[in-house]
Amino acid sequence: MKTQKHTLHRKLDKDGEKEFFAPLRERPTVPAVKQVENVLTLLVAADTLAREQREEMRLLEQSGKDFHRSKPFMESLDESARTWGLLNSALLRYHTLPLAQGGPGRFEVIDRPVISGSVDKWSAWERWAIGQLITLARQPGGLSRLRRCSECLQWFYAARGHQQFCGISCRRRHTAQDPVFKEKRAAYMRERYRPIIEKEKEARSKRQAGFSGQSKKGGHK
Repeated sequence: MKTQKHTLHRKLDKDGEKEFFAPLRERPTVPAVKQVENVLTLLVAADTLAREQREEMRLLEQSGKDFHRSKPFMESLDESARTWGLLNSALLRYHTLPLAQGGPGRFEVIDRPVISGSVDKWSAWERWAIGQLITLARQPGGLSRLRRCSECLQWFYAARGHQQFCGISCRRRHTAQDPVFKEKRAAYMRERYRPIIEKEKEARSKRQAGFSGQSKKGGHK
């Protein structure tokens, strides 16, 4: 595979997003893709726990409570420790080498992951994808935009903070399953087709009345 040049955190770069997410959606059983998704899942889990803990600490401090005495909070810290352990084990697969790169008026040194053990045609993508995740992890709030779609459960990068779905089709499909939406939709359809239904009922009543009148006339003969 060709060397990827895009950086995921530049969310307006649609080509970079496609390079990253397409294998996760289309080739989930490839070992390299499974490795990347495992690291992605653990990074997001660790980041989510840390953000929840910061909010809980703020609330506890406001109420004058010691978070060390909060059982749920301490259990959350234990969960963080377990997640860090799994993440560190997954990252042992990757060594990093400093790499200089840049462009017009720009220069930087990044850490490029190097895969231990055997390599295949997916190795270049795996190195690149892990590098993007590490870069995001080092940016405040960078990992918070990596989410699973609430409908199809596929990973995506949220362009907006409140975004829950990877696309319009998933958002519409999810909304269509909501009981409140279904009731509103049913009420709308009833009101929309009420005139047609009433006309059909009126026509049916007239036909029945005409048939009844003909039957009575036939009976008097």
